[in-house]
Amino acid sequence: MPLKETLEVTADKFLANDQKKTTIIQGNVHIKKGKDTLTANKVIIYTNNKRKPTKYEAIGDVHFHLFTEDGREVKGHSDRLIYDALKQEYRLLQNAVVNEVGKVNSVKGEEIILSKEHGYADVLGGKDKPATFIFDMEDIQKEQKKQKAKKHAKQQSKP
Repeated sequence: MPLKETLEVTADKFLANDQKKTTIIQGNVHIKKGKDTLTANKVIIYTNNKRKPTKYEAIGDVHFHLFTEDGREVKGHSDRLIYDALKQEYRLLQNAVVNEVGKVNSVKGEEIILSKEHGYADVLGGKDKPATFIFDMEDIQKEQKKQKAKKHAKQQSKP
């Protein structure tokens, strides 16, 4: 049976509102869930009727460090971040940057949608700020060679 992940939150101030189903966390907010971390000036946690978090909204000087299910390590920052706990999807808004740790791969835009579970990133640019992608072509070429080798091996093994 897998271990249950805990959510550790530290901040200067916590304000819970059961009627609105929100918890507002302010000042030096640091959230840790497993190996993933998030820091921001303010975080609003939205919960369902069973008090389970459904959405997190981080505002101001947002920085995060997370590990995708396919084993990649990603760091980034933005002015605002919305995490959909049900979809395991991050929406980075305004001045968003995502970097893959240990690689040159980088994405910049006004909105980046990052799926922790599926490992994809959708990027939108703004009116005066186009989306920017920086990729390590050597990594892409290595992956293409692997795919060609697999395809060739399959063709060779056919009678």
